[in-house]
Amino acid sequence: MASLVDVPITFGLVARTIGILLPIAVLRFFYRLYQVRSLVRKAAKENGVKFLPHSFLLGHLPVVARLMAKYPLDTSGQYVPLLLAKEYPEICNCGLVYVDTWPIAPPMLAVFHPDMMSQFTQETSLPKHDMLRKEFMPFTQCKDLLNLEGQEWKAWRSIFNPGFSSKNLLSFVPAMLEEVHVFRAWLKSVAKSGEVVKLEEQAMKVTIDVIGRAVLDTRLHCQTRTNRFYNVMKNQVSWLLVDNSPSTIRKAMNPFRLLMTWNNNRIMKNFFQPHIERSIARHGTPIKGPQTITDLAIKSYVTEVEPVSQSSNANARFINQTIEHLKMFIFAGHDTTASTLSFAFHLLHTNPATLATLRAEHDAVFGTNPSTASATITASPQLLNQLPYTSAVIKETLRLFPPVGTVRRGSASFYLTHPETGTRYATDGLMLYGCSMAEHRLDAFWPRAAEFVPERWLARDGEPLHVRKNAFRPFELGPRNCIGQELAQLELRVILAMTIREVDVCSVYPADGAMVLGELAYQCLVPGTLTGHSKGLMPVTVQLRE
Repeated sequence: MASLVDVPITFGLVARTIGILLPIAVLRFFYRLYQVRSLVRKAAKENGVKFLPHSFLLGHLPVVARLMAKYPLDTSGQYVPLLLAKEYPEICNCGLVYVDTWPIAPPMLAVFHPDMMSQFTQETSLPKHDMLRKEFMPFTQCKDLLNLEGQEWKAWRSIFNPGFSSKNLLSFVPAMLEEVHVFRAWLKSVAKSGEVVKLEEQAMKVTIDVIGRAVLDTRLHCQTRTNRFYNVMKNQVSWLLVDNSPSTIRKAMNPFRLLMTWNNNRIMKNFFQPHIERSIARHGTPIKGPQTITDLAIKSYVTEVEPVSQSSNANARFINQTIEHLKMFIFAGHDTTASTLSFAFHLLHTNPATLATLRAEHDAVFGTNPSTASATITASPQLLNQLPYTSAVIKETLRLFPPVGTVRRGSASFYLTHPETGTRYATDGLMLYGCSMAEHRLDAFWPRAAEFVPERWLARDGEPLHVRKNAFRPFELGPRNCIGQELAQLELRVILAMTIREVDVCSVYPADGAMVLGELAYQCLVPGTLTGHSKGLMPVTVQLRE
């Protein structure tokens, strides 16, 4: 047993260790600060590029802080490049801006010119930024389609492509309808109660129920009961580190974080594994009904990689990797689709002429009796592809409220080139941020950019509202575009078709409430989430239509 004499000796040793390490940490911090500030200034001045007021000590933090102080605290960070473009038009009119908010976030080149965005996503698909890998490592170990790179990404994208094809997804429409019936019943119950509810909370549950059918062919029942997997997944997301802000640093220092993320991953693996093993067991035998995304992935894996039924090692490799993919599919798919659905209901409520046109299209395609729509769609799912105005409403919602942007890693050999002026922009050491929120709302690229105008998606080439090439990027463009975009748009069409003629969903915000760019239902960052959501998760009332 240690004597009392040992205590001051031990304390002294700890104090001396801290005394050595602390100065080293401080010196390292200021050396990194010098590197970042010098890098950003050099990149901006290399070709005489206009530059935001920059402090060598604080970078652009004072500029961004003063700007965001004009807006609500929960304003989504996706607005920052757009607000900078409006605040400093003489600097940002080239379609990009260097932004240095280190150490809160990596130094970045925020890009909102569609043709320059295409240079690092389509013409050359740069690797995802390291920040993304740091963020998702505890969730999927970065073994998912969002984070994988090179040949491994290419192989897995090929494996999952068949399951996300339009033809295969249409085969799941009857299952989708079954889940949407539950959502419609919930809307009607809200109408009868007269209460104000958070639409996006329930929207997340219906979208994850739909995805559960397409991915696993199982009913998750998130809309009607507590689902452990759903709660664990959301808890896991809440532990992810999105930046280096004080709140994130406190989260990172939580002594229980590693234990919680390990246990959450264990629970999610135990949830997915039996479903994947069931799909492996029935591989090669006739399957009644549609084939899930997992079923078709197994088929592709066996054809392109190795058999999964003859080797336990192959089984384990496939199962472990597939679990990481499915976690990302379900998280990203339900989260972003739910926010889009909520914004769509809000925009339709505030644009009654658009709502009337949408309902008229549904009358024309499905018949004037809404109660027969489900049977009509079940008999002919392809009718969902004959809704040009509904698709236009969804696209216009995504234009105004894209859930995320893309982040790529710049390099010493890669320069962006302005398509009109030929000016070159250095990217070495920078995070290239493709700001779809900013690009989608700039008058330079979109006529009537601030307005909700679904008709632009029906305009022909040469007409004033016609959408220009490279401009629409909510799912990104190029080889790394979102694999689930067809599923997201299909389920949105199904939900609107099954609800919009039977109920009025009315967003409820105080007239004197906080606004961003004149919008009460602005996109905000909800604590514990990663993507943009509607303010207050879209508070609504519901009314039954006669």
